[in-house]
Amino acid sequence: MDIFETRLIHVRRIFRFIIPILFAAVLCLIFYLGIARTQTDSLEKEQVTLTQALEGGAIRTYALTGRYPQSLDELLSDYHITYDSEKFVVEYVPNGSNLLPSISVLPVNARKGGAR
Repeated sequence: MDIFETRLIHVRRIFRFIIPILFAAVLCLIFYLGIARTQTDSLEKEQVTLTQALEGGAIRTYALTGRYPQSLDELLSDYHITYDSEKFVVEYVPNGSNLLPSISVLPVNARKGGAR
């Protein structure tokens, strides 16, 4: 055997070892990205659902009583709406008894300093 054949055998052994590891790493990366995307979609759906529930409750209260709820606590207790305050911040600003309140549901950032 000459030196060329010896190096070729050595390179083949290295590739036999590295290729499965790289393949497993790529599969793990794809799996991680899929889970991260699913979590983002789920959070967005929760946000939309909570906003719709709060707005719907406010409108129902107006239809039944002729006035909108004056506070978020009133709305939450009347319609038994709950949410995870570690995930969302709800801003409820009443605009008078006969105008729909301004309702905002914002996700809380996972990291400090406003970065996601």
